[in-house]
Amino acid sequence: MKTHKNILILGARAPMTLVLVRSFKKQGIRVILADSLVLPIGRWTNAIIKYEQLPSARFNTQAYINTVARLVSNYAITDLIPCCEEAFYIAKYKNKFLCKVWTTNIQELNRLHNKETFAKAFKHQLSIPETISADEFKNWNHSNHYVFKQKYSRFAGNIFNGVLLTKDELGNPEKWIAQKKIHGKEICVYSIWDEGELRGLVCYEPLFRAGKGAGIFFKFIENKEVEAQVKKFGEHLNYTGQLSFDVIIAKDGPWFIECNPRGTSGAHLLENQLADCFLVNGLRPFQDKRNQMLLFLMLLGYPFKFFKKEVRQAKDAIFRYYDPLPAMMQWLSLFEIAYIKLFKRISWLKATTYDIEWNGNES
Repeated sequence: MKTHKNILILGARAPMTLVLVRSFKKQGIRVILADSLVLPIGRWTNAIIKYEQLPSARFNTQAYINTVARLVSNYAITDLIPCCEEAFYIAKYKNKFLCKVWTTNIQELNRLHNKETFAKAFKHQLSIPETISADEFKNWNHSNHYVFKQKYSRFAGNIFNGVLLTKDELGNPEKWIAQKKIHGKEICVYSIWDEGELRGLVCYEPLFRAGKGAGIFFKFIENKEVEAQVKKFGEHLNYTGQLSFDVIIAKDGPWFIECNPRGTSGAHLLENQLADCFLVNGLRPFQDKRNQMLLFLMLLGYPFKFFKKEVRQAKDAIFRYYDPLPAMMQWLSLFEIAYIKLFKRISWLKATTYDIEWNGNES
């Protein structure tokens, strides 16, 4: 028990952050939660001592950094854990925070996040498909054998998958990559690191998604080859923080198609041991293999899937009898995202990250 710790967690909008704060509370740790949204799902949890609203990391960066630094000082914070894309801003100004910051340096984060530099820089450490900047791509007659994605994107947004294209259709091809299409089953990997030491890792299949991108149903799977590659990679980088990957399991083995150097939904599957991944040295043995889902979104998007036994038996990632308000109040969080969507005229998924996105050119 390390009750002397005071932890500041950023990214209260993410359901995985709710799992994290609950896990710390069970260990007797004081947690302050912060985000730039007014009504994020984490605001309602009884696992925190305070919710603090922040300026926008993307549009008011200096005020954001100054506010986080003030919170670190005011609450005598020992550990700062960013969970969403605010991690890039925190990493860039890492030396301003007088506590342990659970990120690697901004140069490494940016190389991992940018789909072109990830492929170029790490093709000898991981199995990564042929990836080229779209402005250098020549094989347009066979573009249907490639997947075109923006170099900075998330939730599978703005993708052309297996269709014939012309260079002009991309608008700004220098902002896109062409990646050789790999056929197989897509899985995700979530891991936690401290200075090159692997603390936690889980592989899972996002059986159902919100649109094309974000998973809302998480099925535990085991893949030793993927786990071995991730372990070797994180050690090579001497990585600190949360590190996630999207992987295609093909007939010839796993292919790492992109990297997300931040928290993802795999945290739900590590629920019972999540805090220990940040508190205790060494890799945590995986315990609970029960599938989890975001029940509210599953009911909205896939109501008839509840006839399937696998779905009925899955655990809701949000509701807990000892902390019921996040599940009861999540419609308010959805209402705030809907307001951003309508006001900014953007998609649902883009609205969830609009004020914290990192696209490589932020101040």
